[in-house]
Amino acid sequence: MYLRHKLKTDRSVTGLIPALAILAIFAITVVIFGWDIGFRVLGILIFAYAVYSFVAYTNTRSTGYLIASLYQVSMALFCWTFASSIYDPSSRLHLIFLISFTFFGLWLAYLTINKRTKWRGREIMELVATPVDEIQDGFTGRPLPAGKEDFSDKDILAFAEFATRNMIAATYVEKDKVIFVPVMMGREFGTAVGLHQDYSQATWVAFDFDGNVAVNISREDYLTYKENLSFDQLCDSMGKLFVEFLELFRRGEGVRIIDRMDAVGLNPFS
Repeated sequence: MYLRHKLKTDRSVTGLIPALAILAIFAITVVIFGWDIGFRVLGILIFAYAVYSFVAYTNTRSTGYLIASLYQVSMALFCWTFASSIYDPSSRLHLIFLISFTFFGLWLAYLTINKRTKWRGREIMELVATPVDEIQDGFTGRPLPAGKEDFSDKDILAFAEFATRNMIAATYVEKDKVIFVPVMMGREFGTAVGLHQDYSQATWVAFDFDGNVAVNISREDYLTYKENLSFDQLCDSMGKLFVEFLELFRRGEGVRIIDRMDAVGLNPFS
């Protein structure tokens, strides 16, 4: 399937900031205090990031976050034991953790290449725009109803768990509805660990337990499109897309949802 991409090119470097910051602190520490202290500090910083990844895993149950956490813990332990080996060349403990973080690193690379470590917000927004024509009405900034569907509470809640685990959307379960918030890469840091609880200004799709579907597209996401697309059509398309996804999931064809997003053809980091 070929899709003419309607989103602007993603030039954000937000996802690289943690890694660049860690490397900068490591380099400064090595210059001031030497290699042994540098590697110990590097290990502490990487372990802190591993804690973040594990908290993200507990919130999403995404395999990508779990493997990332194990990879980061292994690397942190390698850094600490390598620092000790500087004083004790006979020590080989760091080699065990070198093997460990290499193993988890290769596993993580496999998941990354296969787009299992990315939030799918950009794919969602591309799929939503596919049937939408370019017209002049533009952004209107209001949630719109998107019909009524015959899904049970159990269907919606099960799909919410699936959507979160596969990073299709962040989900918010309330007493009478479930809200699905597509998340683009570079904006996921707070969402992944549950810090962003106010979704009111985000793009979202809400399924209430009476079957009503409502959609909101944020100004920020609307402006990521190259063209002045119809807001009403985008909201309608968003509602239909999530209804289709939920129906596929209910039929036991969740893999088709992943296939649809993979077919958009975006790179694993956008």
